[in-house]
Amino acid sequence: MKLLKKGLLLAAAAILAVGIAGCGGEKEKAPAGNVLKVATNATYVPFEFKDKDGKDYTGYEIEVVRAVAKEMGKEIEWKNIAFDGLIPALQSHEVDMAASGMTATKARAEKILFAAPFYETKLALVTAADSPIHQAGDVAADEQVALQVGTTAAAYAQSKGWKVRGFDSAADIVMELKAGGTRSGLLDKPSADYFVATDGHDQFRVVDVPDSEVQYFAFGFNKDNKALQQEVNRAIAKLTADGTLNQIHEKWFKTPLPKMPATAEEALGI
Repeated sequence: MKLLKKGLLLAAAAILAVGIAGCGGEKEKAPAGNVLKVATNATYVPFEFKDKDGKDYTGYEIEVVRAVAKEMGKEIEWKNIAFDGLIPALQSHEVDMAASGMTATKARAEKILFAAPFYETKLALVTAADSPIHQAGDVAADEQVALQVGTTAAAYAQSKGWKVRGFDSAADIVMELKAGGTRSGLLDKPSADYFVATDGHDQFRVVDVPDSEVQYFAFGFNKDNKALQQEVNRAIAKLTADGTLNQIHEKWFKTPLPKMPATAEEALGI
């Protein structure tokens, strides 16, 4: 009887421990010891956002993460945080990987590791359909441009001497544009195109920013987690070779996946 009671107590303790561990994030059937903890800022359409029911994550990057995790034989525990909290979360080992439309830059590469790029993009302005802004040079020196804090858009705006109005997410920028709080918002081009083609149809248009640099989105890791970086790189190479990533790209953007640098180091020239 004592052994039975002891067994029941141990089982109850184990169940309680699993329940407590599950409170930190949203798991997708994650077995202990085989979890990939992924931080995202799920407000960035069409890369990562919540579905219409608000119950599940969806988007291009979300599908890429799931494909990579499946190839690695891992399950995902999502952690939805502010964009400017991604690098601190990696540095503190709160999460294993960041996946949130993060551009691989040399400045960020001094703080974290990047996986092989999975997306190529540039910047674009979104403005009202009847706006006098038809090129980046039409942005007046005394007007504010809406953008997401901590992004490459902020660095570009600074280089142009633009005044900025910073927001935590692309969704907040869209709301500001709709409310007429600013005449233009600076976003990554796929996000701008998606908004104008859907929610902003006939109300807004996209203005290309040709002098913005080609940028690559890549997953981020702690500097001391090179083993995970290499494992993810191998998964990306395999999924590129077998056509899986191209299939996901065509699903979301209706175009083939362009040829990407094999590593972040190659993309950044470091």
